Amino acid sequence: MTICEILTLRTDFEDIIKDFNMGCQVMQGHARSDINTIEWFIEHGHRSNSLRNGFNEAMTIAKTIKEYSDGCTEEIRSRESV
Repeated sequence: MTICEILTLRTDFEDIIKDFNMGCQVMQGHARSDINTIEWFIEHGHRSNSLRNGFNEAMTIAKTIKEYSDGCTEEIRSRESV
């Protein structure tokens, strides 16, 4: 997956969740689609959003972005230090 595809998914995620309840504590100082918000959404977003239109799509996108992020983090950690 390219960075352009991830950024497109991030924009799609933001568009879907713009009217969702996202927990004010997670949103303070965070973008609506930063990795902390996405992790929160995966863990807690179902509580007050599972019946909203687009919830399943938003969850799928969030998990895709999280998997990409985890893969990038793992790749960075596995490189040998200089």
